[in-house]
Amino acid sequence: MALYTPDRARRSLFHTVTFRAVAQVATVLGYVVLVRGLPKRDFGVFNLLYAFIPLISTVASLGLEQTLRRFQPEFLRSGQPAAAAWLVRVVAMARLGMNLVVLAIILLAWNYAAPLFKLTPYRSEFVLFSILMLLHFQLNILQLTLASHMLHRFSVGSASILSSTKLLAYLALFALHAMTLRNVILADTLAYAVAYVCMQVAHIRYCGLPKGSAAYRPSTPERRRLFRYAFYNNFNDAGTLILSSQSDNFFIAAFLDPVAVGAYSFYVRLNEMASQLIPTRLFDNVVQPMFFAIPHDKAETRIPRDFSLLLNANLLVQWPILAFALAYHAQIVSVIFGGKFMEYSWLLPLIVGFGMINVIANPVTLVAEYDERPGIILLSKVFAIYNVVALLALLPFAGLYGAAFASGSAQALKNLFIWWHVRRRAVWNNARGALLSGALLWGAVVALCCTLNALLDVSALVQLIMGVAVCGAAALLYLRTPAISATDRSLLASVLGGREAGILRRLGLHMPVVK
Repeated sequence: MALYTPDRARRSLFHTVTFRAVAQVATVLGYVVLVRGLPKRDFGVFNLLYAFIPLISTVASLGLEQTLRRFQPEFLRSGQPAAAAWLVRVVAMARLGMNLVVLAIILLAWNYAAPLFKLTPYRSEFVLFSILMLLHFQLNILQLTLASHMLHRFSVGSASILSSTKLLAYLALFALHAMTLRNVILADTLAYAVAYVCMQVAHIRYCGLPKGSAAYRPSTPERRRLFRYAFYNNFNDAGTLILSSQSDNFFIAAFLDPVAVGAYSFYVRLNEMASQLIPTRLFDNVVQPMFFAIPHDKAETRIPRDFSLLLNANLLVQWPILAFALAYHAQIVSVIFGGKFMEYSWLLPLIVGFGMINVIANPVTLVAEYDERPGIILLSKVFAIYNVVALLALLPFAGLYGAAFASGSAQALKNLFIWWHVRRRAVWNNARGALLSGALLWGAVVALCCTLNALLDVSALVQLIMGVAVCGAAALLYLRTPAISATDRSLLASVLGGREAGILRRLGLHMPVVK
């Protein structure tokens, strides 16, 4: 049976929506409990420990995950399941070995490096967290593998298992008044272990090769192709670390303290949770294999079309997130999180604003990866130098706002650089209509919400409810504007042509039937 068909894509989309809805609700509720239950300093240290995950991911990268993500769909589409299984096995073993080496080096150098980030007393907590990190990377490999097989009910289902287990553990700790840094780490480790076991069982059952299958040995040209791609992406990942907001935590810890790390991470995490609703992130495990499986003889027409669809779909979600953050940043923190870190609430619209600029990141990177141009992605990491310089310059006098500006602008420059080099294929077909429609409609929404906040003497909770109503009505109107092109609607109709087509049509997303 063919893997990358509209029917399989439709089924995967439904599995992704279902399980990610569960995961998102559990994640938000768990984060509320975590923020309310952990002391500020412990919360900051907890986020600083999580910043080690991208650190190890890049230092021990070898371009492994990127190579798996790019070539496994190609092997499966061309009828080479043995090659795909070989690639998974090699990546998993290499990742585990490199992670163990890097963790050992960090522990040996602890007394020298930890004082820089105020982590000296937390060596035992880091040892516990190391188990979580090993599970995290192996789980990520299984998720990529099952997604390439279009088994999203398992790859995305693991995320709902992970977040739901965390939520239950947090609630138990909160009820027992045992919400400490160590206990929270143990709770997260338990959640990763449960998700990993479930994924491993699914992988063995559905992705294993038939008994007696011949061992796969890649040819010399194939090895060179894989090695070249992995080699470039090894350095790409290294640059990604310095460009990520999590790496900012190390600079903030060095210049300020763990409490400031907690405040910055809090607002970055709020933006991250909201950004999970962006289609290229919500459906990444569906979009990526389908995109990389595009036949080369059809790339000239299909890539610009798909690039425009992905960008328009991203803006469909990002516009209301930005409008809501601008109008209700203080109310969100006050009502949902008990006012913790309220003094920095303007960080939220600033971070979300740069997120708006950077919605192009995933679509443009997909184009570069499809064209096997890791060198361009590598060169774009030169803006990591800009990020470091900007952090060193802005943190001392602009504090956390300076960190947010440095990180967001560095990402924007990096994405612009990649787009410039793939601009002949990464064409936004309805750019003018999408930008004008969005700016006019959502600018008016922000003005209306701010006016209502100023004129009506109501509680913060009531203000949030009114904001949801206004933004919801505006979203329905936005679906009827040129921001969603006729080509986008036709593409959606080719995938979502079942019962859901009538629902989407009533919402205003009219999709003509494609014959």
